[in-house]
Amino acid sequence: MPVLAVAFQLVAITHATVVDPDAAQPRRDQTILLRGARIEAVGPSATTPVPRGARVVDATGKYVIPGMWDMHVHTDAPGGRALLPLYVAHGVTGVRDMNGHLDTLRRFQRDVAAGTLAGPRMVVSGQPLMGRPLPPSLGMPHYVVNDSASAVAAAAAVAASGAAFIKVHNFIPPDAHRVLAAEATRRGLVFAGHVAPPTTVVQAAAAGQRSQEHLYAFANHCSAADSATVAAGLPLQQFVMGACTSAPQDGVYAALARQRSWVTPTFIVQELLATLRPTIVAGDSTAQLYPPALMRRIAAEMELPDPPPPAAVAAGAVLLRKRLEVVRGLHAAGVPLLGGTDAPLAAGGPGKSLVGELRYLVQAGLSPREALRTVTTEPARYLATDSIGVVAPRAVADLVVLDADPLADIGNVGRVHLVVANGRVYD
Repeated sequence: MPVLAVAFQLVAITHATVVDPDAAQPRRDQTILLRGARIEAVGPSATTPVPRGARVVDATGKYVIPGMWDMHVHTDAPGGRALLPLYVAHGVTGVRDMNGHLDTLRRFQRDVAAGTLAGPRMVVSGQPLMGRPLPPSLGMPHYVVNDSASAVAAAAAVAASGAAFIKVHNFIPPDAHRVLAAEATRRGLVFAGHVAPPTTVVQAAAAGQRSQEHLYAFANHCSAADSATVAAGLPLQQFVMGACTSAPQDGVYAALARQRSWVTPTFIVQELLATLRPTIVAGDSTAQLYPPALMRRIAAEMELPDPPPPAAVAAGAVLLRKRLEVVRGLHAAGVPLLGGTDAPLAAGGPGKSLVGELRYLVQAGLSPREALRTVTTEPARYLATDSIGVVAPRAVADLVVLDADPLADIGNVGRVHLVVANGRVYD
């Protein structure tokens, strides 16, 4: 869709049904006044006057939700700048970027704030921390952390860079992980990312890891038959989607709930490893925006077999079902969840993939309202701010106008009529 922005102005969205995910009921026939980058007022259309000179958006029959956040993306990718408008076009007005060149990410942030680039707000980590060096061909800057000394040095480097948080990746030894957690606490930095065995998800939460990504290190409670099917799959499937165990996992979920450690399931990634089909196919509507260098990077990261072995496809189907059960258990235990996609890797590409993620969360047992919270109010709680995730006075002017009710069908978040990002109106 074309993305056309109108610069800061006074805007009145009238006769809308406002869906605040934390509110018990939608508020019908509301007027929302936006002045610059903030919401100035919200109230019944009958009693909320529209100031002279305001641009009026008639939202009769439409639904307004807070701007959505994708809490796991990678914008510093080949051609990544050109993909940023896709987030806004699909109602994603904020992202948590999980690694990249910090100077590139800062440039994106400046250009978005200045209005010279259509894109989401960005909370960025910069270089991730790895337990072993990555191949240069991936082009991913990173710190290598394999002992206590390198953990201290990496934490100091992240703090000095001004990144918003420390992102841990794979293969970091347990002792180094504990030192990193302590250093993050000492320096006042958020500590988030992957959890890789032998570190357990409970140990990571107890150490203060604020979020755990991709369901890494979560075991699947399996029957003997399911275990046999999974064992015949690919090692990559089992690494990403978890091993089988006969032990119930309720105690694990309860421990995470007590620690208030957020989990970002990224079901879109689980789907990729389950089906072993590429998420971006040459010739589709998204691929035309993906340069060859990005397609090569995605292929190098995933290394999907072609054609996929039947035993691996069968294992993937079991594992995807088990991942849904894991998230169902986490949710039932009260573990807070975040919606994230790993874009641009995700099926559908930046922005659109979040609709698929929310559908999976509903399939895992969340109500549409609860799924909507994972991309609105829970990101606000995670980031410790009251200025996002709500449609309320003094909040930032990040809104999505939908053509249908997201509480009736979470897929309706994909029926975007208009987006307001940082006070700018995008048609």
